Amino acid sequence: MTAPGPPLLRQLLTRATPWQRTLHLAGIPHGRLRGDYTAAAHVVARRYPGAYAPVRLLVPPAWQPHLFTVGALGIHADCLADVPVHRCDPAAFHAWAEQVRRGLATGSAEQPFLRAFLHTVQVRPLDPADVHDCLAGQACRLGLTGYATEQDHHDNVDRSNMPATRLLLAACRVPRHPRNETASRLALDAAQRWDDLADLAEDLRDGFLPLPETDLRRFGVTRADLEAGRDTPAVRALLAHACGKARAAFEAARAALDDADPEVQFLYRPLLMCLFQGLKGVERQGAGLLRPGTLWHFRLSPTELIGDTLRTFHHRLRLT
Repeated sequence: MTAPGPPLLRQLLTRATPWQRTLHLAGIPHGRLRGDYTAAAHVVARRYPGAYAPVRLLVPPAWQPHLFTVGALGIHADCLADVPVHRCDPAAFHAWAEQVRRGLATGSAEQPFLRAFLHTVQVRPLDPADVHDCLAGQACRLGLTGYATEQDHHDNVDRSNMPATRLLLAACRVPRHPRNETASRLALDAAQRWDDLADLAEDLRDGFLPLPETDLRRFGVTRADLEAGRDTPAVRALLAHACGKARAAFEAARAALDDADPEVQFLYRPLLMCLFQGLKGVERQGAGLLRPGTLWHFRLSPTELIGDTLRTFHHRLRLT
């Protein structure tokens, strides 16, 4: 498997368990299936190169191929659903979703990453009902222009994100327990709120407003104000409120992780650690978040990084 990305990324990946050895440890038989799992890993590497290297370096090798198949499935679904409203083609998504459903029934598919995913469904405790829920949740996003209320945001996380997360955890054989569900739900909520703010300008340009209309009315801001990138006291207050909700979500997720199983803590702590640093950069942008092309920067806190990194490696050792 060719290591993707710039030289630094390739150098990091040379320290990971060799890919063929990783496939062996995950129980993937020789033949075409190994090529299918490699295709799934490439899908993840191309979409999220910054996350791919840490997964290859830190996640137990026996988990990795199965995680990549679930990730590839979610990425492909997201690419079909997360398109500008004026270019949304529901037919393309529904045709692909039908391929997935047919694959679950027959065990076969044409797309290599989908064949690998179907094999993971067979050898890991993935519930096909979660696959159907994942597809249904993504379908609800087709043509979506925004949230009317805060509850709509929560409903989106439950419909679109949680089924895929259940598949990821099942791929790692993590027990489905309320404490793990709660920690996952809160971690996803925090990550989604960061993503909404970081991509706010791009989403507005594509016809989607991730901030609830009830919040806009509370601060006397209109959608047109945001789309025009107006820098007013009301707009700044609205964005500060959204950042405050995101920060509270990160705090709630961190607290919930303390009670979760080690596997869940291991998977989510690095994610929350990185995204929280990104949130700090978002908070400093103010109304600049409404301007396409605005650069926001991660400002890393050595104390937080050291503490979270130590906790991550502690849980990594408990898993091996």
